[in-house]
Amino acid sequence: MASINIARKSCIFYRMSRPSRPRPSRPFLVFGRPTSSVERKMAKFIVTPSASFIDETISVCVYGVHKFPNVTIRAFVEEMGRTFEAYAHFIPDVNGAVKVDSHRSIGGSYKGVKPMGLFTHMQPSTGQKAGTRLVKKDVTTPLLFHLTAYKGFLSTDDFNSSNIESLTQSVLGKTTVERWYMGKDVDRIEVRSGNIRGTLFKPKGNGPFPGIIDLFGAAGGNIEFRSSLFATYGFASLSLAYFAYEDLVTDPNEVDMVYFEEAVDWMLNNPFVMDSGIGVIGVSSGGQAVLKLSTICGLKIKACVCISGTPFYTPNEPARLYKGKESTCLNIFLDRVIREDDIVDVSRYWPYKREDIDYTTIMNLEDATCQFLFINGLDDKSWSSDLFSKLGCEYLKEHGKDNWKILSYPGAGHLIEPPYAPLCSLCYYKSLGLVIKYGGNPDEHSVAQEDSWEKMLAFFKEHVGASDPVRSVPSIGGIGVITQQSKL
Repeated sequence: MASINIARKSCIFYRMSRPSRPRPSRPFLVFGRPTSSVERKMAKFIVTPSASFIDETISVCVYGVHKFPNVTIRAFVEEMGRTFEAYAHFIPDVNGAVKVDSHRSIGGSYKGVKPMGLFTHMQPSTGQKAGTRLVKKDVTTPLLFHLTAYKGFLSTDDFNSSNIESLTQSVLGKTTVERWYMGKDVDRIEVRSGNIRGTLFKPKGNGPFPGIIDLFGAAGGNIEFRSSLFATYGFASLSLAYFAYEDLVTDPNEVDMVYFEEAVDWMLNNPFVMDSGIGVIGVSSGGQAVLKLSTICGLKIKACVCISGTPFYTPNEPARLYKGKESTCLNIFLDRVIREDDIVDVSRYWPYKREDIDYTTIMNLEDATCQFLFINGLDDKSWSSDLFSKLGCEYLKEHGKDNWKILSYPGAGHLIEPPYAPLCSLCYYKSLGLVIKYGGNPDEHSVAQEDSWEKMLAFFKEHVGASDPVRSVPSIGGIGVITQQSKL
């Protein structure tokens, strides 16, 4: 793998990689058997575009099903051995077509007209561990979604039936579509500089580009999908790992905010990044960390997005620790944890009413000079993020500040991600060996993800800076049938 050496104030070493194209497509198969010409003419998928970014809508149509009064369309994806799926029931129109973006689903994973319902309403497949989350690990390759049309109204029981022959005979047509996070005109640069570990995504070229530091929460490791997507909009985005990755500590309790402060300086000294100030974004405890970081770094941070976080210090999280000094934290209530089998509701473990909260544990948000955007789901079962955010903004107002905005979404859960990602209402915590409730319902959560993503991008462009987007997928898109083999 190629290496480059970039120096401004010190030597910085990178490893670069580019998006990988999928293997060449193979003949269209049905369960390992080449289809006959009659079968191929029976039904045809038209997907527009056939390759797209994960945050783009696509049109899915099936033609040639006029002989069948009832049709099921199923979507299936596998990532790192984890499988997810959704299905919908349709009645073809008078022309023998099903158009997912305009036809009403009358049953299955969702009901009604939902153009992206086959993606937003995916759930872990039968047999998957509870709390399994769809996360794209290698963003240099696409998520491959396998679409299959069946005659009749089928259910999950049919898809998992031992009668494979019967299911095979129900297949009318199938195709595979590509959904990308990383664009073909984006560079992926692995970063190991000083204490900093992560991955920088940027448009090709020297820039400088508006910069973003991107944090996740308790999952640990280095999660790259959001940063790779930011880069397609013209940003240089650093997905910053801070525990459970390479030589970093394994426990977030050991992370000092000094680490994140170093990352801000690293970005501002990077020749690819505008040195006028950067944006920061975090979800959950990552959102808490970027709020604290904004109080430390002053003018170095221009915009801060906190998704489902809190401006109050909480035990065992990095935000509470700076230069070895630990801040007083919110009280916790172990007796209010609700456990049903292996699923745990921790929403009352934290304060959830104003009278529960010790206001001396709030961060000194008045020291920040940036603009704040708080994004919360009103069905967040992890903690009371909307209440915490509102109290934080009240605190700012009391200190004469108007540099904040809150987006609150009814029915949305804890993990608000880029558009068309499926809802993660339960999340397995390996460190605890437990499944934690995250909340949300697919219909309203998907609306929250679409709306907040658009407003988040506009927020960063306004306050950090704008650069030309590079929205070309690495493989060839366009209208047509993809003949890549389906796994269904």
